[in-house]
Amino acid sequence: MSSSKHHAVSYLDADHLTPAPADSALGFGPFLLLARQHVLLRNGEPVTLGSRALYLLIALATRAGELLEKAELIAYAWPKVVVEECNLRAQIVALRRALGDGGNFSYIVTVPGRGYRFVAPVTVQAIGEDSLPQPPARIQEPCVALPCVEVIGREDLIANLVDQVLSQRFVTITGPGGIGKTTVALGVAQQVANELKLDTCFVDLAPATSGQWVTGMLASALGIQTASDEPLHSIAAALAQRRLLLVLDNCEHVLPATANAVETLLRSAPFCYVLTTSREPLRAEGERVHDLAPLQVPDEHINLSAVKALEWSGVRLFVERVRALDPAFVFNDADVAAVCAICRKLDSNALAIEIAAARVRTFGVQDLVGLLDGSFRLQMTGRRTALARHRSLSATLDWTYSMLSGDEQAMLRQLAVFAGSFTLDAVKAMTASSSLDSRNALPLLESLMDKSLLIAAESQLLKRYRLLETTRAYALEKLAEHGETNAIAQRHARYALGVLQEAGETLDSLSPETWIALYGPEINTVRSALDWAYSMTGNLSLGIELTLGGVPLWLRLSLVSECRTWVDKGLACDAIAPLSLRQRMLLHTALASSLMLTYGTGSPLREAWRQVREDARDLGDAEHKLRALWGLWGDRCACNQYAEALELAERYIALNNSGNQQLLGKRMRAVALFHMGDLAGARQSIDEALGSPSAPRSHIIDALFDQRIAARSLKAKVQMLEGDVDPALRLISTCVDEAVALDHPATLWYTLCLGAIPLALMASNLPKMRYYLGLLQDSTTRQDLHIWRQFRLCFESILLIRQGSPEEGVPQLGEALHALQGQGDSQLYSLLRCEYALGLARMGVKQLALEVLEDTLQLAIGRQERWFVPQMLRIKAQLTLHQGNNGSVDKAKVLLRQAWVDAQLAGAHFWRAQIATDLTRLQEPKLSIATLPRLEHR
Repeated sequence: MSSSKHHAVSYLDADHLTPAPADSALGFGPFLLLARQHVLLRNGEPVTLGSRALYLLIALATRAGELLEKAELIAYAWPKVVVEECNLRAQIVALRRALGDGGNFSYIVTVPGRGYRFVAPVTVQAIGEDSLPQPPARIQEPCVALPCVEVIGREDLIANLVDQVLSQRFVTITGPGGIGKTTVALGVAQQVANELKLDTCFVDLAPATSGQWVTGMLASALGIQTASDEPLHSIAAALAQRRLLLVLDNCEHVLPATANAVETLLRSAPFCYVLTTSREPLRAEGERVHDLAPLQVPDEHINLSAVKALEWSGVRLFVERVRALDPAFVFNDADVAAVCAICRKLDSNALAIEIAAARVRTFGVQDLVGLLDGSFRLQMTGRRTALARHRSLSATLDWTYSMLSGDEQAMLRQLAVFAGSFTLDAVKAMTASSSLDSRNALPLLESLMDKSLLIAAESQLLKRYRLLETTRAYALEKLAEHGETNAIAQRHARYALGVLQEAGETLDSLSPETWIALYGPEINTVRSALDWAYSMTGNLSLGIELTLGGVPLWLRLSLVSECRTWVDKGLACDAIAPLSLRQRMLLHTALASSLMLTYGTGSPLREAWRQVREDARDLGDAEHKLRALWGLWGDRCACNQYAEALELAERYIALNNSGNQQLLGKRMRAVALFHMGDLAGARQSIDEALGSPSAPRSHIIDALFDQRIAARSLKAKVQMLEGDVDPALRLISTCVDEAVALDHPATLWYTLCLGAIPLALMASNLPKMRYYLGLLQDSTTRQDLHIWRQFRLCFESILLIRQGSPEEGVPQLGEALHALQGQGDSQLYSLLRCEYALGLARMGVKQLALEVLEDTLQLAIGRQERWFVPQMLRIKAQLTLHQGNNGSVDKAKVLLRQAWVDAQLAGAHFWRAQIATDLTRLQEPKLSIATLPRLEHR
């Protein structure tokens, strides 16, 4: 066997694996293989065998005893065609069947995970030319056998495209490189061949270096010989009566010739159907274009299990490709977020996903996410058997970039500076001061769109465009290679500043929906401009202007943490280049506003507002004097210092001569009076506030929340305590609906946390509380701001306690209350602490519950926070009564009478009615422990 093997190798052509001499054959068992003639004989009789299977037999038999890797066999049997491993397995099965393999002797053995080995003894036999048998006329095979492809997530699309091809006759699949155009086209061809029994011919035009190749490649693939001066017409004549699906792959570099060929064939061959793939349309007669969408990947904030995530085609492709290389890989729930992030970073591009999946064995899923942020994504290589331009994302883009004109390349580089989507005005602005002729901006834009280098972005109003992330990374590298990065970045930053200035000027004139639709999508433009401005090669002065201009956008979108990040960068510039007094005041205003939305109170917030007050006084800026008073008032309310808050509110009202902020000033007074237990004063002030002229739309930025919704929420709380429960609940429900419709998260958080959820708690309406809490949870998913997170945890814990799980809810509530108190507390201090005491009592630690309640009660009374005092006295009476000590009934009566007096003086009929019920129970003559009132929340 060893000798035969070495003889066979000596006859091989190293490039093509075929025996060189024509007078030799390989013998094994009853078979004789004439490799040069592509003939297999069994006992002298020809064996019918397909060409691919025969190629594989030649490769295996000429290297008998050697292990041939799968990739090597695929490259030999399918030269210059990308196929799946299932094709190889199918042909090996056919070959074994023809050899009778699997009986008493096996000719071909499988080496798991690697390849195949030919194990039969092989001898080299000399045969004269005159004694060679004449090969039989074999059954005509299809023009080009279709590679077997595995299609993931495109099944419905393929069925739809089959219908389109058969009805329209000519369909072009377009899309960027690697999106999966060839795979889909092959899927369509396979379905047509298998289900409709239509002949198919697949022609890959990628090797064509010019349009002159197209006709020759078509004729070769179709098996048509022509010596005519007009070979295309000869091809069309040969296909005149033939039912055929012609698939032309990779047409983008030979578009005119391909378009001409297709039009000619369709006119002359009425039973011929054409499916083409290209990065841009052929623009030929009768063409129907389908722009291929990326694979499906979950949005960033969707939480899925591993099983559910596999329902998304992009995730499934990634996982299956990882498993093909690493069978031990297990996709679990902990991997879902990382895999989805990888797919999103790669724009759900099939080729990019496959290439990235091959890196998992080396780097792991979690680390690969970060690696894709840099140039590594362009350097990753794919299968060795792939076409050269498909072996890396960089090679794929090189192929496309090389086909662009100089102006197209320049525009692509310039647009790469946009991190997100951009408008036509942005394109014009970027090209206006460049070497490009501005008159060519629109044709160039259209050309880049046609070539799938730009795609349309989702937008409610203006048409927007964007580059795929991988394309953008490539174009940025080209931008750097041309030495244009800094100049283009500065031009981009000045464009971003112009957009922000326009946004600020239109804040009052446009409806909230229109304003957000126009300027919300510009957030990524602003971010990338700021990244450059604050960089080593940037422009700090421009960075300050961008930061101040961006505050309305960040606060309108409730991107509070991001606002503070950029404001901190701006303030840090004071150490490098001193800020003007006005710049410092505006930056501190933005800092204090972001701190209010994050924490509600705290010394950094107070210091920022005091700085604003001082700078406003030095500048004579009345508007920011009022802003500082409002900010300090908010801090005092959050610390439950309502006497000081009331004083600040009165000063605000006195200074507000213009009347533009009457709504805010009177609401400030009403909030302080409400928490101090003066319901009549609070109602009067809130009614006056609601009767004030409507504030301009920009007030939502200056005052952080929609003040009319906030005022009506407070009115609902006043109504509740006055005893008008149903109207209060209806009003607060309307406020929540308005806050949702406003699409301003901060207003919704405020309305839910300081209005709707507390009122649902006070009314013991748990279904409504669950509904409101669900809204809060959904709205805060993308924000992790301290005060709203702690409020959410408090409400979640209280709901657990009220639903009968105090063991779980009480510790969680205690931690959240501790976190709030550590920051300076909140307006809900009394209500939340009372709920905590009730939770402790339900756990059986009634003495501790009494201590917590007593501390809360004394602190509230000491700082004139009296709105919740009647309820705390009532709960204290219940806890005292349940101790069952001597005199506990009398103590409870004293507490309830005190609570009733407080409620009566405040006009809080809601508390008074509940207290009266408890007192009635205690008047029963036969009171025993069994008849004691159950610990109640109402």
